Amino acid sequence: MNHLKSFFPLAIVLLWSQAVFAQTATLRGQVTDESGALVPRAKVTLQVNGGGAKSTSTDDNGVYVFAGLTPGEYAVRASAPDLSQAQAGKVTLRAGSQTLNLLLKVASLTEKLTVQDNSGPALTTDSTSSASAVVLRGADLDALSDDANDLAADLAALAGPSAGPNGGSIFVDGFSGGQLPPKESIREIRINQNPFSPEYDKLGYGKIEIFTKPGSDKYRGTAQWNFAHDFWNTRNPYAPTKAPFLLNEFEGSAGGR
Repeated sequence: MNHLKSFFPLAIVLLWSQAVFAQTATLRGQVTDESGALVPRAKVTLQVNGGGAKSTSTDDNGVYVFAGLTPGEYAVRASAPDLSQAQAGKVTLRAGSQTLNLLLKVASLTEKLTVQDNSGPALTTDSTSSASAVVLRGADLDALSDDANDLAADLAALAGPSAGPNGGSIFVDGFSGGQLPPKESIREIRINQNPFSPEYDKLGYGKIEIFTKPGSDKYRGTAQWNFAHDFWNTRNPYAPTKAPFLLNEFEGSAGGR
């Protein structure tokens, strides 16, 4: 009799547990994207109408499970990085197990374009905007050599090779064939400003345009003296005596009012 008395409470608990378990619901499903690929570690949220919410994550196979739910109406929403659900899924749960698969789509990208009224430099056909042009003025011009021969060599090197055997062309104030003026009288130097302009008598690169300063602002001038003697030269080892040599040159220029 004692064994029967202890068995009755246990049986009542088992029957009550089975009754409660029979009244709960389980929701499971799989989360995929538009291509049909599984979405692992997606966040799935289950919300009761007018109540709280539960969340879980999908496994490596994109499967989610909610167990021990009270039957009723629920809203299910899933999300993942760069993916979203168009609208929450609606489901009415009854006692037992039900399946609801969820589809995620690529989230829309938002781009912001700001238009300002201060525009940058525009394209132009002006020859002064040539990418291959070199314009020397101010400090750049001061960095060149003061010697006329060295200055001509520097400008020829900047101009580069040109068509024809005569090398680059020098234009002084628009005239070709002129002599290179003293550096002090030069206002600006343009190299390859517009190589194929019809105003030149030769086509191609190697053009050096020199613009001098106005001659009415102030007096200016230069003077040069080149001296050399055979005293500083070495003797030819095949000659019995040293060859005589003497160089004594004077150069100058002046301009102004």
